Amino acid sequence: MKKLRQKTQAGFTIIEILIVLAIAGLILTIVFIAVPQLQRNTRDNQRQNLVSRLSSELNTYSSNNQGVFPFNGAGANWAACSSLAASQGCNDWYSRYINNNVDIKEPKTGGSVSINMSTSTTLPAWAGGNVYISVGNKCSGESIASGGGGGANSKQYALLITLERTGTYYCIDNG
Repeated sequence: MKKLRQKTQAGFTIIEILIVLAIAGLILTIVFIAVPQLQRNTRDNQRQNLVSRLSSELNTYSSNNQGVFPFNGAGANWAACSSLAASQGCNDWYSRYINNNVDIKEPKTGGSVSINMSTSTTLPAWAGGNVYISVGNKCSGESIASGGGGGANSKQYALLITLERTGTYYCIDNG
């Protein structure tokens, strides 16, 4: 009888290679989807930390000034804190407590963040990338609601910043 010889060669079959490539493709797809979301969440956390720090600095200012908050001159129209007249408390708070003390950079672009103050509960159309201090008002979920707090001399405020998640805000108040 004739014996059949079997050739045995080391190697992978086409099916095995295709399975490995499919698994590698799946892993890469998951990474490319997850990494940008993680980056957005990190930047949003930095924005939330910025608002919390600004709230802390408002309270520090109040403690150092016999309980008065820097809301003098905050009218119904939004104005940048750094550009209000020097006699107004907002400018004093900004120059003494914020400028060069708090890193107020936009995490995504690295640009400056404007701190805006008003007694209004309605945000302007250019809400992105800015911090809003609504004097005499409070937070209602992710927006500002009337707090009946007595205008520019109020001790109540709400801080709000736009987050990267579509149409989402972060709002904290002291009430």
